[in-house]
Amino acid sequence: MLIIQSFIVYTILTVIMCLGAYMSQKESKFSTLWAWIPLVAFTLVFGLRYGVGMDYNNYVLVYEQTEDSSISGIREEFHFEILPTIMLYMCHLFNAPVYIFFSIIAFLQIFFIYKAFKNEGNILIYIYLVLLLSGVCMLGFMNIMRQMLSACIFLYALQYIRDDKVMPYWACCILAFLFHKSALILFPMYFIWTRKKGVLNAPVAELGLLTLSLMTVFMSGWQEMLHNFDYVIKAIGYGGYIDRLDTYLDAGGRGIGVADILTFVIYAIIVFHSNEVKDYFKSPILNMLYDMFIVGTCLAYFFKGSLLAERMLVYFTIAQPIVVAYFLRYLYETKSQSMRQYARYLLVILFIFVQYSRFLYYGNQNTGAYVSYFQTELHDLKDEQREEILEKY
Repeated sequence: MLIIQSFIVYTILTVIMCLGAYMSQKESKFSTLWAWIPLVAFTLVFGLRYGVGMDYNNYVLVYEQTEDSSISGIREEFHFEILPTIMLYMCHLFNAPVYIFFSIIAFLQIFFIYKAFKNEGNILIYIYLVLLLSGVCMLGFMNIMRQMLSACIFLYALQYIRDDKVMPYWACCILAFLFHKSALILFPMYFIWTRKKGVLNAPVAELGLLTLSLMTVFMSGWQEMLHNFDYVIKAIGYGGYIDRLDTYLDAGGRGIGVADILTFVIYAIIVFHSNEVKDYFKSPILNMLYDMFIVGTCLAYFFKGSLLAERMLVYFTIAQPIVVAYFLRYLYETKSQSMRQYARYLLVILFIFVQYSRFLYYGNQNTGAYVSYFQTELHDLKDEQREEILEKY
């Protein structure tokens, strides 16, 4: 029942967002309205979800326990950054239910993605499609929502690196830092991409590095390296995980399945054709995203199974669905050139729908199944699913 409900809600949302992005590209007096329809639809669906992500109940508990707390009291007890603390306080001040807090976070996440890519041609259609159907939005945007919001702000800030505007870039980094301390690592990245051409431009070497990183999945001992960085982990906002580091090291599992192999094949194809795609778009932002994609993917393989590392790498791995979206648009617009190009296009489409099918099928096991906040009769079911997952770890 939940699978069907999830399929209906998420599929309709995907259609609405892609349609809105498509219509907003047409010259008309309604183009601005069409551009905002995806943002509103995303906010309503994601803000009103119940029990999605392992952190959901923790935020609800915090919300309930801070009803009569001051801003300083919230910060002292829960060690939240200043902006989420102010948001909590203001929601309580206006007696807003907890889903308003989640809705504000959801809106800000999709708003910064929209602002980041609205001037990059019609790429938003493909970004919305990949983000939703790959499951990235479904779980990641709620599971680590403060840090994911910081990552979305970082995506928006890339345009200031492109335009050589260091102060606006650092202003965005400060804003991201005020949502999550981990954004501290974003400040020096401005100097990495001052050439605007990207750092990585050797597909064969990058493919070898990607393959080598995948091979480390079958080795043991790599994740324990995180034990040597307790101080750094604490400094960038993950101090609460240090006491549970062993749990967060192996909770994700290091197995490789068919979906993982298909993902690697798609990533390998992207890397192999990366220079062609870069030349096609001639976008400095894509060049930066590609560097993040390579670094994030290699480190994700290196530390596969570590939920802590997964959270720490989000500023890099967020580029994965964006780069796939660029590659999908490239294939769509060039698929008539050859049968091989058309085959690659179909393979990427297959990859996206396999990811979507997996997400829906395992929705009861990964908390992704859609239940509205107002479907109170199903809340106990979602809570039971979460408890079953926690018992495994």
